[in-house]
Amino acid sequence: MVALDFNATVFMQMFHFLLMLIVLRLVAYRPLMNIIEQRQAYIAGEIEQAESQKVQAAELKAEMDAGLQKARDEAKAIVDRAVKASEEQAQKILEEARADAQKVKEDALADIQREKEKAVAQLRNEVASLAVLVASKVVKDGLTIDEQHNLVQDAIKEVGQLPC
Repeated sequence: MVALDFNATVFMQMFHFLLMLIVLRLVAYRPLMNIIEQRQAYIAGEIEQAESQKVQAAELKAEMDAGLQKARDEAKAIVDRAVKASEEQAQKILEEARADAQKVKEDALADIQREKEKAVAQLRNEVASLAVLVASKVVKDGLTIDEQHNLVQDAIKEVGQLPC
């Protein structure tokens, strides 16, 4: 078997190792741990801040989406009002055009009626003149004035009944 010899060097190395651990713990480990804790706190703060900003960004996005939807709704309402106004205006223009056309038609019919009455009156006058001429020729042949007058009135009545 192997014999283990313990000499003073091994104990000194262990002593130095433990001393080195104590010194490192006092000199390096605590400050290092403080730095690590500070870094962890900083990272935790940054994560919390990032989460807060994420929530704020989500709220802002929701507000912007709502504003955008409101703007779209308003734009649609404006377009709808414009379409309705243009349809009403087109209907009004059509009604005015129909009224103008009806007025022109009525004026034309009135003009035609006046011209017709004028032509009938002129025709009556001409027929009356012809009747008087015929009557005067007949009178020469022996009709009385009353007979002439009756003949003229009958001729006028017949002319008034003619379709014109």
